[in-house]
Amino acid sequence: MKFIKSGAHLRELTAIPPGLQLYTLRNELEKDYFGTLKKVADMGYKLVELFSWGYAGIPADRMKAELQRLGLRSVSAHVYPLTLENLQSQLDYAQTLGIHYIVTYLFKESYADEMSLKASIASLRKLGLEIKRRGMQLLYHPHAEEFEIRNGKRIIDRLLAGVGTDVMQLELDMYWAKKAGLDPYSTLLTYRGLSPLIHVKDMDERGSFTEVGRGTIDWAPIFSSFNEAGVNYYFVEQDESPHPLQSIKTSLDYLRSRLVG
Repeated sequence: MKFIKSGAHLRELTAIPPGLQLYTLRNELEKDYFGTLKKVADMGYKLVELFSWGYAGIPADRMKAELQRLGLRSVSAHVYPLTLENLQSQLDYAQTLGIHYIVTYLFKESYADEMSLKASIASLRKLGLEIKRRGMQLLYHPHAEEFEIRNGKRIIDRLLAGVGTDVMQLELDMYWAKKAGLDPYSTLLTYRGLSPLIHVKDMDERGSFTEVGRGTIDWAPIFSSFNEAGVNYYFVEQDESPHPLQSIKTSLDYLRSRLVG
């Protein structure tokens, strides 16, 4: 692992608050939502990325107040499923919290053939246009499958072209790019200007999830390319861990000691 030595890069990166995708702590949140968020804040995280099936029935006003009390804020939320039926309520919730990015994804069945792919493109475009009308931005979070090539083009590229990058952009996940057999750094630059958010997630030698800095992804070039790639925020995530709270602390400690000062 290389260090980022440039003072300019350090100044840029320290201006980006460290973020956490809360799905990592889904089990802990079920037991004690705000107690868990306090632990997250005490570690030094400043941003949390919410997920709609993990609001725990908490009203938006209370969520906003508790986040403010803990010194946390949210600029993005994962919403699945995102449909025309639940869209307005999800946007109302997000707007109360000051969220700008609505992130969603699809299961493989939603683009399994040309007919389903076209239907998904039409649906995402309708959703994205309404999200844009409300002053927010739709992002798509690809997993490994969307990087597969079909009829000469990657599925994710067909989704972007069909929906329109003015309507839908990306939240790239470095782990899933690598899982698809791609180089995460090159992938980020391939989609420069189209991924304002990224997930910082590492892969061990067996291809499983691990703490950032303990895996096989070279993070230095990724972090040093944020300005060029147009990354505004990053979120640590680890889908599986026997000790999630310790894992997110290990990841943040690594980023602070090696990459962001």
